[in-house]
Amino acid sequence: MKLFRVVTERDGATTKEPGRSTTQIERADFRYAADTIEEVWNAIERLRNDPECTVIALIEEAPAVTVLSQNGGSD
Repeated sequence: MKLFRVVTERDGATTKEPGRSTTQIERADFRYAADTIEEVWNAIERLRNDPECTVIALIEEAPAVTVLSQNGGSD
């Protein structure tokens, strides 16, 4: 499996002052272990379809990952 990172942004709190408005941007990173980037793309459908969320990047972070079971051995 490979390790992928998905970076998203959404609008946060808005501060209004006379003649000025500021909105904070909230950034979130999600990591997925998958064989292909297409699997991750399908898994993040809820993020892609959320009108308040913008997917900024889908990045392959590591070309190989070993997923360990709860007892510490490899699956």
